[in-house]
Amino acid sequence: MGIPVPFAWNESFATSYKNIDLEHRTLFNGLFALSEFNTRDQLLACKEVFVMHFRDEQGQMEKANFEHYEEHKAIHEGFLEKMGHWKAPVAQKDIRAGMEWLVNHIPNEDFKYKGKL
Repeated sequence: MGIPVPFAWNESFATSYKNIDLEHRTLFNGLFALSEFNTRDQLLACKEVFVMHFRDEQGQMEKANFEHYEEHKAIHEGFLEKMGHWKAPVAQKDIRAGMEWLVNHIPNEDFKYKGKL
């Protein structure tokens, strides 16, 4: 899936879980703000929303005994590892890679748990 312009959550990313969709919006907002302001504080805020969302989403998967939990958790950990190497100001190619990761992760991975949490 291509990166939406402007970079923002839209209904094509809806998982049917209100709380997860709201958190996904914060991920889009965090990456967008990082692309615009690209400060150390913005980078820390962006990382924080990803960590918090992944923890919440994984908790819901674990509680529901979601069959792809371990695989999904590993995908999250891989992305956080990449983000962990980002230093402000973050290279635009890295921010773009983060945007691409997010717009592909939701439909390709998160949609697997639709109706299962």
